[in-house]
Amino acid sequence: MKLLSSAGVRRLLHNKYVAILGDYIQRSVNKDLVKILQNDEFRNEKQLKGKVEMSFANNTLGDLWDVIRYHEQSLQLYKTNLDHLFIQLTEVLSPKCLVICNMFMSVRFKAGEVLEYPIPNERWDIIEGNFYSATLADLHQFDVIDMHFHLRFELRSRVKDVTHLNQLAHQKYTCILMAHIKQALGVQQEQQEEKVVGSEMERGQHW
Repeated sequence: MKLLSSAGVRRLLHNKYVAILGDYIQRSVNKDLVKILQNDEFRNEKQLKGKVEMSFANNTLGDLWDVIRYHEQSLQLYKTNLDHLFIQLTEVLSPKCLVICNMFMSVRFKAGEVLEYPIPNERWDIIEGNFYSATLADLHQFDVIDMHFHLRFELRSRVKDVTHLNQLAHQKYTCILMAHIKQALGVQQEQQEEKVVGSEMERGQHW
């Protein structure tokens, strides 16, 4: 896995328009990019645990909705809202804007929530929501990154609530995203601007 440099990210995003739609991890990815651009480093563990801040390092943060936090009709509302959002994005964004839809991460049931099945279990509504999102994004000619696929084996990277991931998994998420942006924008990778992560980060991980 490659880490990112401030110079490389600035060169990649200079005079570019990129809109990224994602799940709960996207806020942490935004924090990572802010820290990389400002200090050439990822945000730390304390900053990772920050909850729903309105701003971070003088940059604005915000959420539209959270599909997994509300009542039983949340998935249907998510589909309806997503359809409206994609239509509005198509109307207001420049054709030159790269729109990326990150699929929801694999979310597991907590112990005791589904007694008749062994833990861990996938959230089926998340899988259904991902399929709908990817299909709809493709219809609007948006890019899709299946983060559920990329990080589906990261069981060791989960924290105790079995929903959130640790700092290494967040960094991998950020690197996958930036690699996709490079490819989508036709930017060739410049090896001298990247750092190789030490073997201790890869030991025991399914990269």
